[in-house]
Amino acid sequence: MHGKILRYSISTGSGVVTNSSKKIFELRKESWHDSRFLPVVGMLVEFRCDSNGYSITDAKASYYQDFPPGSIIKEIDFWKSNSDEELKQKEQDIRNQIAQKIFKETNYFTLKNIELTSSVQDCLKEYFAQEFSAINFIMNESNEKAKINYLQTKRFLLKAMDYLVFTDRNITMDAFVIDLQRLNRLEYSYKNFTKNVNINASKIYEESFLDMQYNYRGVTKAILGTKEKILQLNNKIRNGVYEIKQIRLKLENKKNDEKALNAKLENIRAIISKSEEEIKILQKTLENLTKLAENFKAQFFKLFEATFKKFYELLIDKTVEAMNVCATQLDDRIWKLGMNSKAIKNMFFKHDINDSYCTMTFLGQYLRRLDKNKLSDNEKAVYNYYYKYKQTHEKKFLIFTTNQKLEMSLKIQIMSISKDYSVVIVKKDGEFYANISRQKFELGYIDPYVDADIKQLLEEARNSKCNENTKFTVVSKEQIASLKD
Repeated sequence: MHGKILRYSISTGSGVVTNSSKKIFELRKESWHDSRFLPVVGMLVEFRCDSNGYSITDAKASYYQDFPPGSIIKEIDFWKSNSDEELKQKEQDIRNQIAQKIFKETNYFTLKNIELTSSVQDCLKEYFAQEFSAINFIMNESNEKAKINYLQTKRFLLKAMDYLVFTDRNITMDAFVIDLQRLNRLEYSYKNFTKNVNINASKIYEESFLDMQYNYRGVTKAILGTKEKILQLNNKIRNGVYEIKQIRLKLENKKNDEKALNAKLENIRAIISKSEEEIKILQKTLENLTKLAENFKAQFFKLFEATFKKFYELLIDKTVEAMNVCATQLDDRIWKLGMNSKAIKNMFFKHDINDSYCTMTFLGQYLRRLDKNKLSDNEKAVYNYYYKYKQTHEKKFLIFTTNQKLEMSLKIQIMSISKDYSVVIVKKDGEFYANISRQKFELGYIDPYVDADIKQLLEEARNSKCNENTKFTVVSKEQIASLKD
């Protein structure tokens, strides 16, 4: 049966599906049997029910999720059918009807060339329609902001999400289900692409490209029809030769009406002669059509093979890019929820963590625990990626205070503006001087109650090479007094 998911919670593992009659069916995670996709609201599905007719026993995402303008299958066809197999057969039947119409309207005796019905690019777009649909949907939401590398950071992205859900009971996995669904779909495509690096282009050429070439299909059908017609004419000639032998025997015996037999003999000879002439015409037509078909198939296979290779590489690159966009969107959601979470503030940041709550922070914590002299090749790649990302995108802020409340307040305030903002906490004037002399800060905050000469601190900052243009702000005593637990 075909239907649509109306409601689903990944936290409870339950939801409901409706069919074309608006009947409601219960869906539980135990009945979901699709490794490619997670069940989400709005997804079109194919499912089966138990004997009571309400509980779903088997469900998966339908192959048909989008119905763009010009597509053979429409959404109404989806609701009128019970299975994807039925829809695919309908799609093939429509293609066959188109090919049959072209076949009837074409004069194959005078055909000089076979025209393309669909370009190589259009055929490949249709063949990879689901993959392109997933990519385009994500890329339309993309922007120029910094993106994290999903393949490098996946385990830390999921760790940040899991820790957030575990720590803050007000946040459930449902907050991330759309992003997880998109990532799951993209990663499934990516794994298929990378596993099938030696994919058989000729098989796809036969099944996809040639199947969509209605003019070519018309020629192949005409070739079969011509061969069948030649076979019928040869059979007619053989039967005629046999009949002539029988008539000659009768004439030799002189027991029959010679005039009638001779007339019949002439008629059979005329039929044979006509058949032989037709065979000559058909043979020429067959040779022409066969040559046209072979040339068409050979000519466009070279183009298809070259285009397919570029297409495949492009798809992999675009899928990786889309995964990075989607992972960044998920990371942004985790960061915003994390920075606004009291539970995270009390549990996560109490460990003197001075980077925002996001994937790169979890990755940085992991890398800092590694022995830099014993890194595996994979760890080296992740290590280099992390520090390159930090060098490119990170902006640092200096906070000079021994007041824990002020430190936490300023830290959360800064890192809630951007997940690429981090802070450096100093508690002594010596630490202050050392930091401003070796790294640049976007902004500095100084607690008015620190045990140091504030005027001298500001003067040293202005005279430093790294921070001569950096603004340092002395926090007001009123702001400090207003701080609460």
